[in-house]
Amino acid sequence: MTPGDRQSFLARPLLAAVIVSVLAAACSPRADLSDLRRFTTEAYSDAKPEVEPIPEIEPYESHLYTGDALPDPFVSINLREAEPLVAGGGDEVFQPERRREALEQFPLDSLKMFGTMSREGRDWVLIGTPDGGMHRVTLGNHLGQQNGKIIDISEQEVVLREVVKGPTGEWAERRATLTLVQ
Repeated sequence: MTPGDRQSFLARPLLAAVIVSVLAAACSPRADLSDLRRFTTEAYSDAKPEVEPIPEIEPYESHLYTGDALPDPFVSINLREAEPLVAGGGDEVFQPERRREALEQFPLDSLKMFGTMSREGRDWVLIGTPDGGMHRVTLGNHLGQQNGKIIDISEQEVVLREVVKGPTGEWAERRATLTLVQ
């Protein structure tokens, strides 16, 4: 062992002893902590927790439902066949046996009008579908899931006549529009 190694070997334990004695002196019970103890006892002496009272639970009242007074929905007298709706000009509006067109599988609010064009004196509309497809339609074509039929085409919108079943079971006619996407 060289003299330099010997001095560093002896200095390490001496340095450790000094650090331990300084830390022990800092944590000794002789330190004046009376002001800290007084503060902690005074700070929380008058504090009382505020707890909300438990809400009162109302008792549950059960009701027995009986449908004895209502008509039986499964009796054949309550079942009626839907009658086709006939428009004012004798033109049949709703045709359940009609073959469905491609754009009738999409809800009307998911279809977008992208423009119009004329060819050989006939107006056509470009309709985009949610799956990215593009279709060309004209007067008389059907759109949407509510039996919508195109009855008017302008540069800004397409007007449809839809036939929907009302809450009481009869067929009702309403108008809907698709406007040009800006």
